[in-house]
Amino acid sequence: MRTLILTLLLILLAAGTSFALEAAAPDSLAPVAADPLQPPTVEKNNGLMALDLTVLTVGVWLPSRLLGTEWAYIGFNSVKENMKTGFVWDHDDWGMNQWGHPLHGGQFFNAARTNGYSFWGSIPITMAGSMTWELFMEAEPPSINDLISTTAGGVYMGETAYRLSSMILDNTTTGSERTFREIGAFLVNPIRGFNRLVTGQSGKVAMNPDDWMPSYLGGQFTAGTNHVADGTDLSNSMAAYLLKGKFLYGDPFEDLADPAPFDYFNLRAALTLHGRFPLIHEVSGTGLLYGRKFDHGEDNRSLFGVFQDYDYFDSRIYQFGGQSVGAGIMSRWNSNSPMQILTGAQLNAVLLGGSNVGFETADGREYNYTTGAKFKMFGMLDHRKYGSFAIRYWIYWFHTLSGVDGDEFIHWAQATLNPRIYKKWGVGLEYTYYLRNSYFDNLPEMHLKNIELRTFVSYRF
Repeated sequence: MRTLILTLLLILLAAGTSFALEAAAPDSLAPVAADPLQPPTVEKNNGLMALDLTVLTVGVWLPSRLLGTEWAYIGFNSVKENMKTGFVWDHDDWGMNQWGHPLHGGQFFNAARTNGYSFWGSIPITMAGSMTWELFMEAEPPSINDLISTTAGGVYMGETAYRLSSMILDNTTTGSERTFREIGAFLVNPIRGFNRLVTGQSGKVAMNPDDWMPSYLGGQFTAGTNHVADGTDLSNSMAAYLLKGKFLYGDPFEDLADPAPFDYFNLRAALTLHGRFPLIHEVSGTGLLYGRKFDHGEDNRSLFGVFQDYDYFDSRIYQFGGQSVGAGIMSRWNSNSPMQILTGAQLNAVLLGGSNVGFETADGREYNYTTGAKFKMFGMLDHRKYGSFAIRYWIYWFHTLSGVDGDEFIHWAQATLNPRIYKKWGVGLEYTYYLRNSYFDNLPEMHLKNIELRTFVSYRF
């Protein structure tokens, strides 16, 4: 624990240095356009950022206090006790810790990002927002896992929300179209929508910044039935309706000569529409932090990069995921042929991971907090006319930080066949295999297998 706290203090020291460098730049009262025919210039607005951070802390705390929630009864004594106790591993549920806190962290991130701070400059603000919440806004010991997941997960959540909301906005529009765009951007990125209302940008007509739209945008929506087996016997499976989306932002092989962070990212999300299954089945994605591309042959190109990953999985059988950073390579073969081949591999260090263990631990959770490593690879055959076949394979090594001491190896593989039937429409079949091998101290080895089979209709855009 002392090592973890020392590491956090070093991170905070580096973050404070970064914040000081960012804050040295001049502030502005509001991002405005000097010429309505030019995009608005956004300078740092530390006053509005401070208001955002206040809204994101007090605005979340106050309703809980009014409802009489125990942890919301804060005061000088609770702060003093938090400082005295120091950071602990909390026992909140999986969804709150691994999904709710990164979502909140994404808004801390955008409090800086939408007020003129760079991608890197927004990270220490995210950590500061999380630290403030943990120490001052809860009458319970500050949580080390919340600090990590809010910061690391918040970076991925925040930058993807920033990029997606930029695509929705259009400063050149007026009337009902402008209203719907502003509402849509607000739903994707609430703190940005709030800032545009406060500064009056939501109604100003101007040109759009060049970086609001990526050079490439693609993806797919699918809807169908997912059969989840309790083991490997599909005859005893339970069915659920599953909505799934895949989103690709930027072309990593053609347009990224000198990419900024998240000039390329992908995002996958799956929602289960069934009362006996968790609503959020999957949220996972990868953002490019740094990359360099190179050619090998006339029609073949690769990208070597440093990536950030966010993974969240929750089914009736398994829970696993985490925040990780690593390096990998992506390649596209036969780019001028109707049949393209896409491949990739990546090795990550897990900053904070987790997985369910099937029973309540001494820490009061049914899942471990872990560190470790993640390896993933994918391959895809994509024919412009006939459809695609794709394989994803991941393996996690989890070493317990809090929970049941020991190690786990989680294998997750998915094969998807998606032929086209009419223009952008298709049908598909998807098979998912999950294997967890657990080697906990003073416990017998545990091995869990699970399979899923999904049929769906797809629309590709």
